[in-house]
Amino acid sequence: MGNEEFLLSKLYKSLESYSSSGIYPFHMPGHKRRVESLPRWNPWQIDLTEVEGTDNLHHAEGILKDAMERAASLWQADHSYFLVNGSTGGILSAVGAAVRPGDMVLVARNCHKSVYHALLLNQLKAVYVYPEWIAEYGMAGGISPVKVERILQSYPQIRAVILTSPTYEGIVSDIGAIAEILHRREIPLIVDEAHGAHFNQANFPVSAVSRGADLVVQSCHKTLPALTQTGLLHLNSSLIDRSRVEEMLSIYQTSSPSYVLMASMDAAVCFLKEGQKCFHEYQNRLDSVRGGISMLSNISIPGRELVGKYSVYDVDNSKILLSICGKVHSLFHGKWLYEKLRCDYKLQCEMAMEKYALILTSVMDTEEGFSRLLSALKEIDLLLENAQGGEKDVERLARKRVCDSFLEYNECWEERMETKTAVFTIADAFYAEKEYLPFSAAEERISSEYLYLYPPGIPLLAPGERIDRALIEKVDALERQGFELYGRRVEGTFPVCKETGQKE
Repeated sequence: MGNEEFLLSKLYKSLESYSSSGIYPFHMPGHKRRVESLPRWNPWQIDLTEVEGTDNLHHAEGILKDAMERAASLWQADHSYFLVNGSTGGILSAVGAAVRPGDMVLVARNCHKSVYHALLLNQLKAVYVYPEWIAEYGMAGGISPVKVERILQSYPQIRAVILTSPTYEGIVSDIGAIAEILHRREIPLIVDEAHGAHFNQANFPVSAVSRGADLVVQSCHKTLPALTQTGLLHLNSSLIDRSRVEEMLSIYQTSSPSYVLMASMDAAVCFLKEGQKCFHEYQNRLDSVRGGISMLSNISIPGRELVGKYSVYDVDNSKILLSICGKVHSLFHGKWLYEKLRCDYKLQCEMAMEKYALILTSVMDTEEGFSRLLSALKEIDLLLENAQGGEKDVERLARKRVCDSFLEYNECWEERMETKTAVFTIADAFYAEKEYLPFSAAEERISSEYLYLYPPGIPLLAPGERIDRALIEKVDALERQGFELYGRRVEGTFPVCKETGQKE
């Protein structure tokens, strides 16, 4: 194989082709491939291992210790640690450090799947707290401190609390109030702040590190100019043993961490320390594009009007959530808008949900990118205006009924989910003897698997929960709309726990 053929692998060529296609990335990673503004590194040249002078991530005493101390100083944490397999490694390590196997924990039901994996690995008993529901946009709001305190009174054996703030959509809960409630009981708070690495910057929300959380996990690559798979774990607590955190990190992270990734994290930290002007300019661009979108007739964009409602403490306006359901007939929905922007305007959104498409922005987004977005949305707004007056054919009517079904499901989401309880622990259900059924035939059975959309990676169904008819209908509606659900196994069937006493 020649040198040129070796360098241009099929995978590399596919990635290069996508990168040069003209599609604008309103999605992660946060560096947005702005090569003209990023460090001019040769990754091969700095892809080193633990040799003299390069330090060791799991026993840092030199350059890596200095780099992590720079991060801790920036966020005002007691200790900060580099994560080389994203927030997932941080979540697993944080939970493992805060609890003992078999403990009971309070978990926000809208957490990422990595939290559920931590519950499984530590054989934890989970009590769920549900976010408020914002029906207009079909998305979760914040976690109520009052609700947290009420659950703690009912379950005094809870040993840790795990929340997500901000959510994928940028909703921030009152972490300070929740931390105060927990610390009176000497219970640690773990916050998945994966989407908030840019917090504490110009006019963005305050980080959970500063609001009293004990362990905070951030993804550098989501909203900062850093390479994919980079993250930080911040420890700011007297309730959690530092040595146990470091032990868990050595278990859940590779013993051969990438120096390219770690150098990328340090560069992002340095950028934050020196980039205040960039963030102020970024906020100005955000204010301009959000103001332009708010003038449209048929596309809604939530913002600070949510603060103080639905247990929303703050809102991260870097997340541009575009909603059209309820504005015109329900043929038009989040997935339609996502595909319209991608196919007709070469604008790639981060994700689509039933009622909205999500634009993920970062400090590296350009004026040209925002201009393209606003121009596209103005044209789509006009199209929607002209489309009002009802569906014209049978196919559209059928699709409308599908959309109506999941909108109806979402409108009573909180009521349904508040009454849904886990029959088994995640571990017991995951390791139980399984039976495989078509999902449509699994009503009233106990799930042995996850079912989720990715992104955002929040389980619609977790192992140990009972499958009801409403969920089956929702899944059918989502799939008919073109959403792909993950978690099914074995030729279209879904694993459920084999019923006790069932014949072999």
